[in-house]
Amino acid sequence: MRLAREMVARAVSVRQVAADLGVDESTVRYRLARPADAPDGRRERASILDGWTERVTAVVARFGDGPPAATVVHEVLVREFGFRGSYQAVRRWLRRQAGPRPVQAVRRIETPPGVQAQHDWFTIEVRLAGVPTRVYGLIGTLSHSRARFVWVSTTMSQLAWQAGHLALFQRYGGVPLWVRIDNLKTAVATGGGPTAVLTPAFTTFARACGFGVDVCRVRTPQDKGKTERSVGVTRTSEADLWTTDWPTLPALQAALDARAQERAAQRSCPITGTSVAVAHAAEAVLLQPLPTVHEPFDCVVARRVSRDALVSFEGRRYSVPFAWVGHTVEVRGTADAVVVLAGGAEVARHPRRTMRRLVLEPTHYEGPGTPTVRAPVPLGHRARLQLAGLPATAVVARPLDAYVALVQEACR
Repeated sequence: MRLAREMVARAVSVRQVAADLGVDESTVRYRLARPADAPDGRRERASILDGWTERVTAVVARFGDGPPAATVVHEVLVREFGFRGSYQAVRRWLRRQAGPRPVQAVRRIETPPGVQAQHDWFTIEVRLAGVPTRVYGLIGTLSHSRARFVWVSTTMSQLAWQAGHLALFQRYGGVPLWVRIDNLKTAVATGGGPTAVLTPAFTTFARACGFGVDVCRVRTPQDKGKTERSVGVTRTSEADLWTTDWPTLPALQAALDARAQERAAQRSCPITGTSVAVAHAAEAVLLQPLPTVHEPFDCVVARRVSRDALVSFEGRRYSVPFAWVGHTVEVRGTADAVVVLAGGAEVARHPRRTMRRLVLEPTHYEGPGTPTVRAPVPLGHRARLQLAGLPATAVVARPLDAYVALVQEACR
């Protein structure tokens, strides 16, 4: 509720606070109206198990050292003693008897400069050209310097996920060795945490950019505490930006970038003791170079090139240079193109999701052969005419007298 009170103090409406926190508006209003130091009245209520201490203790003692589940205790009390209370009453009684749980110590880790960044999505509603719009912010924090940036999008697709990473790397000034993320569908195909299996698209993207992916444990947000805290801080400290009516999304993005620079100059880095801006400048030189990946893709597959220099992708067949016949190439689906890569370079590009099921580029069948692949048979004269949409060459007809004259001339 501290976060909710801070947001309301910054002129964020209660409805917006409830939407951002994912709770009902009435819940927020009730909590705001209730004093922060108000006691929990439930602790002072009488329990239906008052006077049942000996019987409950005897039931618990039957199960030896390990405490039984509250459901088991409740079933025994109902069956043997005619208890009419609820399972929740038994659970609360057992918890009260057990006393406070042991406090879990937390290991504090600070990574060296240039090693780690933490990325995560958050959702917020803004107004674009007067229309309430749900916007997704990809927030990134360099773990060492605490440099923090936000990239906004109207979707959380694989394309947006990769585009957001590229945008954050641009703002960092390079690529960290590791990026710690949550168990998102755009990144994790199966499993979670250390055993997570990444999606093929994000695996290829991370490899191309040169960073390792460190997936947090499931339902353990403190594993990326720097970004988790940054989400709450960004919601409150930048409340004036979220409540402004922006003409376009790029206008909001420009304002967020400018605000990030202001905050970096104001905030202090706890590791270096300098401002975040100074710490970021020192960390930026230790980052890896910016990736050559310039085009996000939401699908990537490996395909073997057939004898007719075609690869299959999304129910269509696309041509590639014939020199790659028999080789396995990488096919990527970008926002509007199908890109074929081989030998570390792009070898073919076609429009994506066309009505055509067979997409050909004639130049892919031209050129000299290679030691392993012979060039296709050259097109003949008639084939070139047909491909150009031209009719056959007209036959030249001569008068009969002309043929007679030619024969007489030849006989002399």
